[in-house]
Amino acid sequence: MKTLVSLLIILALSLSLNAAETSAKKKSTTKPKAPAAEAAKPSAKVEAVAKTLTASQKTKLLALLNEGDDAELMTIPNVGKTRAAAIKKARPFADVTNVTKVEGVGEATFAEMVAHAKAGFPQPEKKDEPATEKKKAPAKKKSPEKKKETK
Repeated sequence: MKTLVSLLIILALSLSLNAAETSAKKKSTTKPKAPAAEAAKPSAKVEAVAKTLTASQKTKLLALLNEGDDAELMTIPNVGKTRAAAIKKARPFADVTNVTKVEGVGEATFAEMVAHAKAGFPQPEKKDEPATEKKKAPAKKKSPEKKKETK
């Protein structure tokens, strides 16, 4: 009887160990998926455009991307509310080229950002009045015709 109980205990232990090894193998063979934003490297074109920036321009652009509020981010050409929010969500950026990993920011938008930095971060012109239709010039009044008097 003791032998039978011992065999059952050994069998139960070996089954539980086997199950634990199998699950450990499954976990170790599954590769962790890196997020797409971290895995992708900037393209050669993006790298080349970034190299045209001076160290000062690069620092200012990186500070704007990492610390700018919506209004400041929207001074960048082609960056509206949606892209500004996406940039803020993806912060912090270690390098200016990392902004291309943000959805909606591709090579063209990045090139515009670099051009904006190279131009000294100009502020967009504020429009005081919304664009309205051109007003038509008032119609000329016809001079009253002189009535000819008949005698």
